Amino acid sequence: MEEGGWLDQPANRKKMIRWFYWLCGLVILADLIFSLGWHKHAAFAEGKTMYLLETLPAFYGVFGFGAGIAVVYLSNAIRSWNGKKILMRSEDYWEEK
Repeated sequence: MEEGGWLDQPANRKKMIRWFYWLCGLVILADLIFSLGWHKHAAFAEGKTMYLLETLPAFYGVFGFGAGIAVVYLSNAIRSWNGKKILMRSEDYWEEK
């Protein structure tokens, strides 16, 4: 009989998830501390229109998350546009011809 690995035990999985949440919290805390102290892209002049948005804490994380969500929804929308398959093909597509 095969023995389970270290992550097969529920207690160890809970520990890993707990450490992951702590690490995420530390990264967010570090981002907040550093974004309040100085701007990540100090080369940008204050006259730029995006400058005000970029100085918000966690702007790049929120922007990246939003862009990722947009890519998922856009790719899902163009798989089948108005009932016509654009990117998605049947499993035997190459065998039909």
